[in-house]
This record gives sequence, C-alpha cells and structure tokens, in this order.
Amino acid sequence: MKNIYELKHFAAGDGCILAEAAHPLRDALPFGAYSLAHAYIEPRGRTVPHFLKTSAETYVVLSGTGILHAGGETAALRAGVCAAVPCGAEQYIVNDGDERLEFLCIVSPPWDAADEVLITRMA
Repeated sequence: MKNIYELKHFAAGDGCILAEAAHPLRDALPFGAYSLAHAYIEPRGRTVPHFLKTSAETYVVLSGTGILHAGGETAALRAGVCAAVPCGAEQYIVNDGDERLEFLCIVSPPWDAADEVLITRMA
C-alpha cells in the first residue's frame, strides 16, 4: 500500500510534477496492463505538448481546474472528471486556476520513457 501524498515527486519531461504510484516492473500488481501516477500542475502552469507512441492515457482529476488539449479537441478539467487520451494523440494540459491542478494518470500499456515524444515548435 502507498500514500500518493507521501511519494517522492519529480519534474516529468512534459513539465508536470509526478510520482509513480504503481508500475508492473516495480510493484506487485494484480494486472500488469497499466501504470498509475499521481501528478500536479501549479497554478497557471502547463505541460509541454507531447504524445505517447503506443500507450493510451486516462486522467482522473482530484482537485483544481484546467483545460486538456488532446487530438485537436479540448476538455474542461475539474474534480471528478475522467478524460481519456488515445495513443498517438498530441496532448497538453493548462492549469487555468489559482490552485494546484491535481490528477491521477493511468497509462496502458504501462508508461515507458521511450514511448513519450515531446513536441517542440519554433515560436
């Protein structure tokens, strides 16, 4: 058992702060087809546009507000919202509020750094 608020968090490649809560390579999971992370974005912050080549991602919002941009569409985020992003879809999240946007990330197949592609554009 783990407490997501007691895990060591770090800055991920896309700019959000996260802690891996469960991954089949490091944890005994009943099913090995996913990984789970706790993440947050500070007020008025955002993640870098990116996509996962072979994994789909589902976000479950715990607190705060924001906008998910994924696959050319947008979705309002607030506590209780569950939003899915298919593999290959460009995505980023903007925290449009004055409090931390906190969420869980479920990735299937499990997250792998080699699967994530950060998108950089010339301004």
